[in-house]
Amino acid sequence: MPEVNRETGETKVEMNKSRDRTWFKKEFSASALLFWIKGSVSVDYRFVKVVEQNTVLGLIPAGSHKQNIPLKNISDASVDTSYSVKDFIFGIIIAFIGLAMFGSSTLFGVILLLIGVGIFLNGIMTKLSIEKAGSAYEIQVLFYDKQSALDIQKAIEEALSTDIDKTDQSLYNKRLSEDDMDNVQ
Repeated sequence: MPEVNRETGETKVEMNKSRDRTWFKKEFSASALLFWIKGSVSVDYRFVKVVEQNTVLGLIPAGSHKQNIPLKNISDASVDTSYSVKDFIFGIIIAFIGLAMFGSSTLFGVILLLIGVGIFLNGIMTKLSIEKAGSAYEIQVLFYDKQSALDIQKAIEEALSTDIDKTDQSLYNKRLSEDDMDNVQ
């Protein structure tokens, strides 16, 4: 269970900061039906490394996509929820066809019903947007993995803060006067 800050109510992400290993790594499902196929995001002191599993209609595995984003190029990370009306309609149509098939072929009807439900569930997505060099890189996570997306966002923000702090000479040398900044130790 993640630690919760009592003052703000926000959860803290556990990161093991070191130069020789990954600080944070989180996996997420690529599809509602293929929940065992996972993508991942890892953060270290130099990069955010993304491995996304590609699927066709959320049903057929179709390889993977890897992206290494230097921390120096990242300006922000945000999480949004989006809905795909196209996937909702397509999923409902296939599910109804599957229900209609129960009379003639129960097995085929169940398969079509599951495919329709899977496509419908893939229409509810949480998007993690990483602003890099002026453009957004989006990672789509299923609605039930939203906490993973929030944890990844917090880890990226903490890594950005650490990256900025390590280049701030006044923090490094601790030469700030009392009135320069509040709460700097």
